[in-house]
Parts: sequence; structure tokens; C-alpha cells
Amino acid sequence: MLSKKLGGENAARNWLTNLADRIASARDSEDALRELANAVARVVDPYAFGVFLEGPVGNELVLREGHAHGPLKDHPVSVHPEQGMVGFVYRHGVPLVVHDVARDPRYIRGPLADSVAALAVPVKAGRVTVGAIDIESDEAWTFDNEDVDGLQVLASALGSALARDRGASARRPP
Repeated sequence: MLSKKLGGENAARNWLTNLADRIASARDSEDALRELANAVARVVDPYAFGVFLEGPVGNELVLREGHAHGPLKDHPVSVHPEQGMVGFVYRHGVPLVVHDVARDPRYIRGPLADSVAALAVPVKAGRVTVGAIDIESDEAWTFDNEDVDGLQVLASALGSALARDRGASARRPP
């Protein structure tokens, strides 16, 4: 998907590297989240894209930034960590590609009725998985290994920003 949308492997690699650098060096994790979501929406423009992070009490993954062509727009979304593709990726800390979501029992059919293929990767702050990035397509067999690798690069950059913020808040006096 990324190579196709960005004009080839080299162009995709350069875009990913540049975006990962901007995410990792963002002022804080909120800016990093916005940088990631805005760049993916503007340049890649997938059917849907979302960054799910742990909620404050830990019993939900909350959509913190997202972009969708379907009815997901402007609707708060959360997923229980034991459910769906995002929950699977969060619990196991591994990427997951589903080429046909209608055939995968982990996929939760929500408001995005036209989703056909999906890719999710974990977001780790240090060694701890704190969320997942999810990207969906309305075409089957959209994602390949380069997409998995590319999304992992972006998730790693976001994880660095999140870890930096967590470390800074832990050092602040009460």
C-alpha cells in the first residue's frame, strides 16, 4: 500500500524515515500523535487509520487520533483489550495483517462497513506495549511486508515520544 500510494519503495522509505524523525522529535506525545495522524491522512489517505492507546484505568484502548472515510468520523471509539485485532496486537505485542476481515474472527465489524483488509502493529513505550496503530483498506490484499515494517517504524517513533513523556512525568515532583 505505502509503495503504491507514495510512488515506489524508495519514496515510501524516505517518507517513512522523515515522518518517523518528526514523530520522535515532536515536542510531546500529543504533537507526535497529531503529526502521525495528519501525515497518514494527508499523504496515504487510507480508508481508515487509528492510533489506540491505553485508557487511564487500563481496561480500554481509546482511539486517540484517527482518520476515516466511513462513519467513524467524529465518533469516540474504545476497544476492550481482550477484543478485536487491536486488542490482539496490544495483548501479544506483535503485528497482525488480515487480508479479508470477513474471514477473521478477531475483526470487530463496527461502523466501518467497507473495511476489507486491515493491518495493526503494537505501540511500545520502552518494553511495555501501550497501544496499537490500525490501518484499514476497502480493498482485499492491500498490505504487504513493507507496510508492516513501515508501520512498525512509525509505531516505534511514537513509542519513543510516549516513553519520553512518561519518563518526564515520573520525574516531576508532586
